[in-house]
Amino acid sequence: RRVLFRSVHDRHHRSWTHAVSLDDEQSKFAALLAEYRGPPGSVSIPDAHNDRKAISKTGALCEAVDPRGHRRQDCFKNYFFRWRHAVPFSGMHFFDWLDFGEGRNLMETNDTEKMIFHKHSDLKCFRESFDRKKVHYFNEDERDAHEVVLAPSKDGRDLMARYKRSNEPVPENYEEESHLYVWDLENKLYVVDHDWDYEKYGTIKHTAVLAGRPALSAGNAYFGKGGRLTGINWSSGHYRPGITSVSALYRWMTNEGFNVTSLKWMGRSSWTVETCEENDWDSVDIPGYNSTSLNRACREVTSGPAWFRKEDDR
Repeated sequence: RRVLFRSVHDRHHRSWTHAVSLDDEQSKFAALLAEYRGPPGSVSIPDAHNDRKAISKTGALCEAVDPRGHRRQDCFKNYFFRWRHAVPFSGMHFFDWLDFGEGRNLMETNDTEKMIFHKHSDLKCFRESFDRKKVHYFNEDERDAHEVVLAPSKDGRDLMARYKRSNEPVPENYEEESHLYVWDLENKLYVVDHDWDYEKYGTIKHTAVLAGRPALSAGNAYFGKGGRLTGINWSSGHYRPGITSVSALYRWMTNEGFNVTSLKWMGRSSWTVETCEENDWDSVDIPGYNSTSLNRACREVTSGPAWFRKEDDR
């Protein structure tokens, strides 16, 4: 992906670069959005923000490809808007403009009048804070260390989770201290302890686990003693999973022979059997999953005894 943004960042911070056109740069962003989008029915940065302003979707993408270490997505919209709408156009790559051009002088002080968007969260976007607060993206070794394997308990009643590499059970947690999970396109499940390396990286985000790449589902998971999986939800502001993610995870677990009633399926307050009827299953094209089977799984889980609806908190 760096080829699309070859700039002063990867030319040893040279103070010049060939002029670029806005049309070319926007085409490169569009290509990146396509690269970070998964098959229909999966969850991804572009699809998660598709119902919002395009600038929000671009901000999420900027976090993923940021050459200075994944600064937080919410702040990029103020900078990207100014870069895109500058008259005349700067002729610079966005990240060059941001860190070496006019962008580096924007929002240096607590001056809200310089903001295009002004929300409470934007007050954290001034330059010093923006450059300092970053999202840690996992490298391959960190990701592998958090891959989890599920297996039935000895009596078959419960579902137990252990880390594949260490064979240690996933630590017990509580509702206010949930672990985050990400389920990737290859049906690999990753679980990250809520306080993993907090002093160094702060709170880990869902997109950090797969370095911004698409997934099948993401949210929070709850565990009892010995790694017993007690509940799961789909609360992820970065990925924003829908009812298709619920159905896919439910179908995968039933195909594996797991007792799906041993845990709480904590869906959003608006998700019901009617949601299954309204979903466009014919558009879903996830390898290994049949749309008819997913539709049936949706009805099973939302009408089953383990279905537990709760207020949205993403």
